[in-house]
Amino acid sequence: MMRRTYVVVGLGQFGEHVARRLSEAGGEVLAVDRSLERVEALKDVVAQAVRADCTSEEALRVLGVGKAEVAVVALGEEDFEAAVLGTAVLKGIGVKTVVARSSTRQRGKILSLAGATRVVYPEAEMGDQLARLLLHSSMQSSTELPNGYALAELRVPEHAAGKSLQELRLRQTHGLNVIAIQHRGVVNEPIPEAMLHAGDVLLLAGKGERVAALARLWEPSR
Repeated sequence: MMRRTYVVVGLGQFGEHVARRLSEAGGEVLAVDRSLERVEALKDVVAQAVRADCTSEEALRVLGVGKAEVAVVALGEEDFEAAVLGTAVLKGIGVKTVVARSSTRQRGKILSLAGATRVVYPEAEMGDQLARLLLHSSMQSSTELPNGYALAELRVPEHAAGKSLQELRLRQTHGLNVIAIQHRGVVNEPIPEAMLHAGDVLLLAGKGERVAALARLWEPSR
């Protein structure tokens, strides 16, 4: 099976993390940055790490970037102009999916106009996630999905202990689907007869507001 090919432009903290994770997951990653030091730091981690200017169409064509399935423009805010030009160049040479990083919606719109298929806001997303975790102490993690859906890990409270998933009726009463149950570090399938214990962790999927409602209901203080 052929490995999926990626290009990551900009190897700061965010770009380096993305490149490492894609490579660890089996992707063929070409990492690009103007800093030789950053390139050297990743050369043994990814398939290829190259010092190059992402705004140069000629340089990117020589590297064969146009053959990549996905490109991630991970440049920082101080390099916004280069991010816009780089996005346009990547799209122009044939990369189908170009994901660009931005810290503001206004700049995100500009990147979209330059050809970005998707714009991500890592700082804002991390801030939202942290706020949710601070607001709901029963929630261990939460990830937003498209169309208002979310994935979340919720700790089972004392008042739900000793009950089975069938008895809790989370799907019927809260519109939430249990994907997995973690008991003492072991992840198990969510069979209806599974008996829950205080401190178990449920991986739930459903509308974000319904996840938040259950998290409030399961707060330890209740």
